[in-house]
Amino acid sequence: MMRKLLKTYCLMVLLFAACDDNEDSKQISSNYTSEKPSNQVEKNNKADKEVESVNASESKLSLEKQFLPPNFLVQKLSIEAKNRSIKFVMDYVLSEKLYEVLEQYKDYYFMIEYPEELFNLTNVKKSKPVKGPLPKNGQLSNSVTIVTSWNNDIPNSLMHKINKGELRYNLIILDKEMFPVHIFNDVQWYQTFDPNKGFNIIIDDKKTNSEN
Repeated sequence: MMRKLLKTYCLMVLLFAACDDNEDSKQISSNYTSEKPSNQVEKNNKADKEVESVNASESKLSLEKQFLPPNFLVQKLSIEAKNRSIKFVMDYVLSEKLYEVLEQYKDYYFMIEYPEELFNLTNVKKSKPVKGPLPKNGQLSNSVTIVTSWNNDIPNSLMHKINKGELRYNLIILDKEMFPVHIFNDVQWYQTFDPNKGFNIIIDDKKTNSEN
């Protein structure tokens, strides 16, 4: 009788011990799984904040007032007219400051605004935007070509005036959203003036919108 009671007692002790081990294993497993997702969430949040920081810095970058002299200087502008087209070849130089800005900003565009005398005969007010060369290999000097064509022949007298440089043109600089950020009046004469006193102004948004 005593042997049976002793066996029964031993079995009960073993069962209780097994249950305790099982509970401890579950607790350890639970703690591990709860800590692991928490660490992963923290890492993901940190990565998201870094991406947001980069995006925020890019969104704050603007070309407004960046092309003011001496950051942007027109060195030479060649103009050639034919019966149904006009071609501008503009050589310009960037400051190191503007070079670094354009390295981050990437896209910028040039557009020529034509004088009334030409517009009245061709019905072309402005050229199509032409993408400016992107900074490369530390090169500050660049060149851009802008060509505009129309359907009807212009008079030889007007063509000669264009080729002799007797007409006036405005250079408009646009950002990557095609929004005007600067305008140089009389750009064909710009290189002959003091860059700090030349014919250049910040574009008037209200005036530009009313003209368009």
